[in-house]
Amino acid sequence: MAKRQQKLEIVMNNFVAKHMHEVNKSQVFVDRKKNAKRGYDKHKKGRYSEDYRPFLYALIFA
Repeated sequence: MAKRQQKLEIVMNNFVAKHMHEVNKSQVFVDRKKNAKRGYDKHKKGRYSEDYRPFLYALIFA
C-alpha cells in the first residue's frame, strides 16, 4: 500500500490578517447633514465672546 502524504499545516505569520476579523467591523455613522439641519454644531461657537469675560472690561475701561 502507498503511504498517504501528510498535509502541511498553514502557519499564519501575518498578524494583521490573523486579527482583522476581530477589529474590522461595520459601524453606523451619524448623518452630519441631518444634524446640521437640526442645528447641531460639533464645536460650539461663541464661547469666548466679550460678555463671557467680564474681567476684560475692567482692564479696558479702567
